[in-house]
Amino acid sequence: MRKSHGPTDGVQPITGDLPSLGPECWPNGAYPRARLPERVLQFGTGMLLRAVCGAAVDAANRLGRFNGRILVVQSTPHGAASAMNAQDGLFTLVERGVVDGAPVERMRLVGAISRALRADTQWAAVCEAVARPELQVVVSNVTEAGFRPDDPFPTRLTDLLHTRFTRLPAGPPLFVIPTELVPNNGTRIAEMVEQRAPTGTPGKAFRAWLASNVRFCSSLVDRITTGLPAPAVHAELEARLGYHDALLTITEPHCLWAVATDPAALAQAFPIAAPPTVMFAPNIGFYSERKLRLLNGAHTAVAPLAILAGVATVRTAAEHPRLGPFLRRILFDEIVPSTDLPADAATAFARSVVDRFRNPWIEHAWQVIATNQTAKVRVRVLPSVTGFVAARGRVPSGLVLAYATYLRFMRCVTQLSLAEGRGWWRGESYPIHDVDLPILAGHWAALDPDRGAGPVPTPILERLAARVLSDTTLWGTNLASIPGFAEATTSALRLVEECGVDAAVEALGPVSAR
Repeated sequence: MRKSHGPTDGVQPITGDLPSLGPECWPNGAYPRARLPERVLQFGTGMLLRAVCGAAVDAANRLGRFNGRILVVQSTPHGAASAMNAQDGLFTLVERGVVDGAPVERMRLVGAISRALRADTQWAAVCEAVARPELQVVVSNVTEAGFRPDDPFPTRLTDLLHTRFTRLPAGPPLFVIPTELVPNNGTRIAEMVEQRAPTGTPGKAFRAWLASNVRFCSSLVDRITTGLPAPAVHAELEARLGYHDALLTITEPHCLWAVATDPAALAQAFPIAAPPTVMFAPNIGFYSERKLRLLNGAHTAVAPLAILAGVATVRTAAEHPRLGPFLRRILFDEIVPSTDLPADAATAFARSVVDRFRNPWIEHAWQVIATNQTAKVRVRVLPSVTGFVAARGRVPSGLVLAYATYLRFMRCVTQLSLAEGRGWWRGESYPIHDVDLPILAGHWAALDPDRGAGPVPTPILERLAARVLSDTTLWGTNLASIPGFAEATTSALRLVEECGVDAAVEALGPVSAR
């Protein structure tokens, strides 16, 4: 039996009497994976890349279009490299969800990964791989936390590119495709590489090579993959499969990977495009706006209401007698009309969002979604407010309530950076990280320093709304200048304070049929 993996490896420990997943499990009728070259270098061992990049490469291999495998690099101390090597790169992809109102479940063995290397101890082997001409694609998902100038990833990527420059200067073009949820991620990583390039004459030659031989492609991934299944679920699936799989990857049926590039050029090196799942296009603005405004925007808008109403998960909220209709209200009646997306396409995607939120197999916690809520409101919700006002000449009542509830919610958020270690809301506390919390807490403390028992008086709520809305450091603009927004926010904040979330949502009235 193969070695068990510890809980910090991001994999399930192996127990019981079932055999472990290994090369002998690969079906004879599938593609000859052991003979395929390593054509993709992937930074990140997590589930999202397994469910997106791994699944896409595997599908292209099965069709005989790509004929290559992925070399994975574990870039942090904790990851799944050891489990990947123990299972010869194999893992089971389980797609579970709701499509057009009907439950869907699909399982398949994915053989796209060849092996995994650790960046901290096997960097020479990583550099050797990137100097091979058959390797033409670098994919990353080091999370938003790792996608920063002060993180090791940009330096490592620059070192790899410089290695290819010195060892294979006349080789085929290299495509760098980040998948981190950062706007313009291709442009951002290109800038970070440029900053780390050598200076002087060597640096000039390297930069010229980058310009002619490397394509940095922004991309967007859209697939909800929430983490390891519960032990009982894992055991039940393994019993059906007939083997242990420490890398069992559960995800939803919906998947989109959109890459901004010259489609013909990328297709030469990476022929995995399979619309509507994998898309290569010169501009992916349509897909970015669709996901950011409809999926992410709905998540962000509903999160504070759900948490304050005591509703723990997305699925529970989507089926809640009041939050479910509220979700449909903001999606169909407010967010869709606020965008520049074609109405039919936006409405169809909104329907898929409702199905995805109702997925009975994915437990997506609102407290996870509410991380850095302020930044998400700024980017995902407020553009829908201003877009709706521009299109309809009035404020969107549902999104106004979402914003007001966010203000109330932020009063009771606590994180380790606060000296008191407890929430600002009277006796309630939600341990959620938000980098902008000190600013919000400062506004609340300035207007209500004693935080006494009982409801916050209306005059304080009015001054709080006016003060926060006009804080341009938070929003990049003066929200109080939006016609009717300050008054509507104050009224909604007062209603939430006095009556609670359920009553505030019910006061919005009936939802149009969808």
